[in-house]
Amino acid sequence: MDVMVTIFLAGALGALAKDIFKDNTIEMPKWNDGKLGLGCIGGMIIGGAAGMYIDGSFITAFMAGFTGIAILQGVMDGKDVETTGSNTTNKTLVESIVRYVAKQEAVDPDLAVRVAKCESALSPTAKNVNTDGSVDRGLFQINDKYHPEVCDNDAYDIVLSTRFFCKAVKENHISWWNASKKCWECGDA
Repeated sequence: MDVMVTIFLAGALGALAKDIFKDNTIEMPKWNDGKLGLGCIGGMIIGGAAGMYIDGSFITAFMAGFTGIAILQGVMDGKDVETTGSNTTNKTLVESIVRYVAKQEAVDPDLAVRVAKCESALSPTAKNVNTDGSVDRGLFQINDKYHPEVCDNDAYDIVLSTRFFCKAVKENHISWWNASKKCWECGDA
């Protein structure tokens, strides 16, 4: 139970930090022009919940809190958000997580983000069925035929799939993503 409280608080701190960084004030909930502005309190609740939902690590929860309101706003506006069942992921948040994990793994975060953008448009639920029946899964389109050691849950998990990518890069297997190399190598992503 203590871990859940810590993660929730990390998300809440992320939301509070974003509110303060934005304009050096703490915005309270308000109704304006027919729209409800949740302010910092709403951001803290949404950020904390998003942080607990994603993967339970303190830094991911903080980042989720920092962008948590963007998740809700994206859902409400239908912009830059992908929804699959109860899994709602904001691409800004996904990019933040990919960058954080790549830095942890000592891999160029820009490279990791460019490859993920080219492979899946930063969609952790991306799926492509190939002509041979194999399936490319997740952010980095990890193929189930060539990488049967990676289960579906791991392939569709933002943190674990990014770690898989980083490990492959460090072991000089960047060629596994040669199909999209023209996209990510030129920085078009």
